[in-house]
Amino acid sequence: MRPTARLAVLALTALLAAGCAPTYSSHGVAPQADQLATVEPGVDTRGSVLRKLGRPSTIGTFEDDIWIYVASRAERVAFYAPETVERNVLVVRFDETGLVAEVGRYGLEEGEEVALATPTTPTFGRELTFVQQVFSNLGNVDATQIVRDR
Repeated sequence: MRPTARLAVLALTALLAAGCAPTYSSHGVAPQADQLATVEPGVDTRGSVLRKLGRPSTIGTFEDDIWIYVASRAERVAFYAPETVERNVLVVRFDETGLVAEVGRYGLEEGEEVALATPTTPTFGRELTFVQQVFSNLGNVDATQIVRDR
């Protein structure tokens, strides 16, 4: 094999191998350990937590006394679906007086995947085709409903 052909094959192999290298994407921002250490239960208020940690990713749906900070890192290799390799969730709970009651940190190990939406909406009962729906009422019509006595 010629040296130029060998070099071309080597370059092509390197390009193909580089295409299979994983790419990483980060989503959200979770407070660092040193920031978290400044939050004291029973002392800090919503305002002080907001100044120290910033705005939360989300606030509890039914109760606004739970603030949640979420950060995740996903890895994608070539054309495969991305896989979450790291997730940090920080939960700050406030008591009825507005003071921090509890601070919890959770990782990917404690998490559980939940399907937020399904492609179809489940319905209960009989599932009829269009033709069955059209002809289902033919036997249920009474002649007195169509023709009224005068």
